[in-house]
Amino acid sequence: MSASGESCKMGIGPIGGPGVVFKRKFRWLFSIQTNCKKSGNPAGYVPPSIVKLAARPNLTIEETEINFLNAKMWIPGKGAWETITVTYYDVGGLGSAMSALFGWLATVYDFTDSENLCQSSKQESYGAKGTLQLFDGCGNQMEEWTLGNMWPQAINFGELDYSSSEEVTVELTLRYSEVDYLAASDCGGTFEACCDGCGWPGQIPF
Repeated sequence: MSASGESCKMGIGPIGGPGVVFKRKFRWLFSIQTNCKKSGNPAGYVPPSIVKLAARPNLTIEETEINFLNAKMWIPGKGAWETITVTYYDVGGLGSAMSALFGWLATVYDFTDSENLCQSSKQESYGAKGTLQLFDGCGNQMEEWTLGNMWPQAINFGELDYSSSEEVTVELTLRYSEVDYLAASDCGGTFEACCDGCGWPGQIPF
């Protein structure tokens, strides 16, 4: 019994309704648009077709401790987007797809030339844009994440094993600074933040 004296309904509830669409872990695409557009990858586009595993962004919000007399409390501080891991199939025969990926990696840190070992200094060269899209079963987009100023923090070219039949992969740990989130309005994902500042008259924007 609840506090009101009524028994709790133990069925699946609204989440089992006929109009509910579950987001599924296998209906997604992740692509990268780089600014490295050499002859081997004139578009600088890393297609989603060579991605094996990916992840949605994770956000960590710092806490600030407030102390006074015998008590303490916490208030939210700065937010920081954590790195994500994306795993690629390392395949031959796709030409520009792999050229775009490896060209971008070498732009950030040129592992192809141990003598000069160049490293791009400008964000317009090493920074890329990642796009993660989730779909329903009919191919309609349910949400989209755009990751800006993205670059590989770690590159793992993977282990090799004579006893294994698994494919060779390249695992990237991606760092990014900007995130935009877009939810499809017809999927019930619209929302609006309740942001309430001081709001005094004559407030100076900054």
